[in-house]
Amino acid sequence: MKRIRTTVITTVLLAFGMFALGATPTAEKQYATIQQEDLTTTSLQDVMSAYDTLNTAIATEAQDARQQMYSARAKGDADAYYAALDTLRTLGTYTMSQETSDTLLQEILALDDAQKAEDAAWLFKNSPYYHPMMTLNLAAKGDSFNYNFTQSIQQEPASDVTLPDASQLRINSSQVGILAGWGLTADEVTYKPGETIPMSYTDQTLYAIYQEGVQFTDSLNGTSVVQSLDNVQVPTPVANDSSTIFAGWYDRSTRTLITDPTTYTVQGKGASFEALWKSLSIDNVTVLYYDASKLPTNTQLGIGFTYANAGTVGLNGLKATLSTDSEYVKMLKDTLNLGSIGAGLQSTNNSPWATSEKQDISGEANTFRFLVSSDAPSGTTIPFTVTLTNDKGDQWTQTFECITR
Repeated sequence: MKRIRTTVITTVLLAFGMFALGATPTAEKQYATIQQEDLTTTSLQDVMSAYDTLNTAIATEAQDARQQMYSARAKGDADAYYAALDTLRTLGTYTMSQETSDTLLQEILALDDAQKAEDAAWLFKNSPYYHPMMTLNLAAKGDSFNYNFTQSIQQEPASDVTLPDASQLRINSSQVGILAGWGLTADEVTYKPGETIPMSYTDQTLYAIYQEGVQFTDSLNGTSVVQSLDNVQVPTPVANDSSTIFAGWYDRSTRTLITDPTTYTVQGKGASFEALWKSLSIDNVTVLYYDASKLPTNTQLGIGFTYANAGTVGLNGLKATLSTDSEYVKMLKDTLNLGSIGAGLQSTNNSPWATSEKQDISGEANTFRFLVSSDAPSGTTIPFTVTLTNDKGDQWTQTFECITR
């Protein structure tokens, strides 16, 4: 097809206007009309409207064809079945050509930004040939290494793309240094690491640009500092609450862990460290089946709870203990083994697995068990403490109270 111009000729408008008037044409007729028309004098919006009409007809007829196939199969009518299948196959050929797609794109790129984004999104959904690609080139080369990695992104034009930051790269930082940013050329930073940019309208390549230095990133406190190789001072981050424990600085690319700042020596061109935090919250401590404000006496009772790993590292060898200083409580089971939980996950005292979503306490398996003595006066407040301990001896506690009936 010839290049489409935005000039509108009255006769062409009348021809395309027929698509919107009266009954919807069949997909075959609509496709034939589009192919036969001289689109060089048709506006971009009219061409898009014509294809929208075509797609509506295709969807309707495809649904009818599928229904005919199901009906034919049920009746054992092979001829009708394959006739409907042929219809589906034919409908699949009524697609926009690459020539038309390229011509429309040329027209779209000349529009103002708002209209360009809207029309490019339409072309992305309607053309089998328009799928712009953003390529991230992470190449780096040295005397003893040669990284030649790329990452490709294909999504709707003008939609948000968040570029990788240093924590998402696995290139040896002692060899290449740290990520300075992303460039349209390999020698100048255009975008910052982790910056959100609009998806390109055409194929584009962004180059990872590296620099010498040591980077310390603390996602919990939202800080990131870069220090020169000749003046590295390992920061000491401050926890934002008592449930958070700093576990050191870790460079995943070299597997270097700093727990003692005085022992760190820079290797090669630098390092990219992230702060490791251990953080556990104990939530929703619940007396099973009974109202915690009306505990019965002389009855075996159970307690369950939910907990969440809000830190950046997994926690292993978790154990839970239940304690009280009340003279009226006899513990029947005060220790539970919980196993491990990954960073960002949640679980319960008896869930077989941890998930990213909060779970409900269910059942009496692996629950604390205790008994309240009949000597406890009505309205007695009983304090409890749940303590979770990991294999390193770190502890997290939650207190709660129950009242006897």
